[in-house]
Amino acid sequence: MGRKYSQELLDKIIERQEVVKIKGAKVLVKSIPDSDEKGAMDPRLYNNMKRQIILMRFLPKRLFKFDTSPKSISKLRGMFNKVKSNPIVEKEINIIHETVEANDGYKIPIRIYKSKTIKENAPILYFIHGGGFFAGSPDVVEELVKLIVEKTDILAVSVDYRLCPENPYPTGHEDCYSVLKWIYNNGESFGGNKSNIFVAGDSAGGNLTQYCTTKDMEDGLGMVKGQLLLYPTINMANVEDEFFKWSRDEFEISPKYKRGVEMTLGIFEGLSDGLGDVLGTKDIKNEYLSPYIREPKGLPPTFITVGEHDFLKVECLAYAAKLNKVGVKTETILYKGLGHAYGDDIGVYPQSEDCAIEMGKFILKYSS
Repeated sequence: MGRKYSQELLDKIIERQEVVKIKGAKVLVKSIPDSDEKGAMDPRLYNNMKRQIILMRFLPKRLFKFDTSPKSISKLRGMFNKVKSNPIVEKEINIIHETVEANDGYKIPIRIYKSKTIKENAPILYFIHGGGFFAGSPDVVEELVKLIVEKTDILAVSVDYRLCPENPYPTGHEDCYSVLKWIYNNGESFGGNKSNIFVAGDSAGGNLTQYCTTKDMEDGLGMVKGQLLLYPTINMANVEDEFFKWSRDEFEISPKYKRGVEMTLGIFEGLSDGLGDVLGTKDIKNEYLSPYIREPKGLPPTFITVGEHDFLKVECLAYAAKLNKVGVKTETILYKGLGHAYGDDIGVYPQSEDCAIEMGKFILKYSS
């Protein structure tokens, strides 16, 4: 199908980017490539959401509340599990299907991605998909993973961990950590370098990523060389401090796009409120589900990216500031005009491809 945008737009993202300080931390801000309007939605995103925005005007606010009934979960999975990317990867990528044994004997499906031109002793990307802990799959992020492999010739692994609510917390978290240990012990047989493992994840997958890094540090194994957090869920308990206090005043919104932006903020606010229920725990104020509250000193190099109009923007930029304050090497990218989950839209938005390129650069930069 190919890209829905021109190379010129990709180039303009780079030309127009600038570094600014937010809460004391350096943030690389990437503007909409073809718009200077402050607080605007990217025109491609807006066009894709027009119908939803119109429909949402007529829906009662109670429907924005996250319903954890089986019927609601099934419906949301249908939405979240749609593959939205356009195939743009041209290089042949070999996908190997394996399983990893979990703590309880369950066979966790994984996918291993190798290009024919894989680097010798290649760095390893371990990608954990998002979906609110109850949805999503490796299919949704596969084009993102393949694009990073194409651009860098590294080895990549993705995981199909068990989902809530059928498998309550910490099952999915422990599945992801079991796969990390498997990669460390077996990655070299596929051409990877166990000394250069980078864990990455989007949204809830970002939470699972941080869990893997945290457990690795606690166990003293030194498996994680760096982590990449794409609009991660990291402060589920909404703990306030010098960097974080959620407010709609944190969002610059053009009047033209007010309805669209506020609609997406409302949807994710409703989802966020129900995560404890879907996870099957009332203890969301722990250092695994809300890693924001943990002392971050000693974390490996960290990449954080988030959209300007993402509900999670406030906590993501706060986390970047917190990591920066204690000396963690942190690279943060803010995409103007976007909301949540743009990693799912490779080939649809130029910013999505740009993000994949930046992820690859981060991995190569911190590989030894």
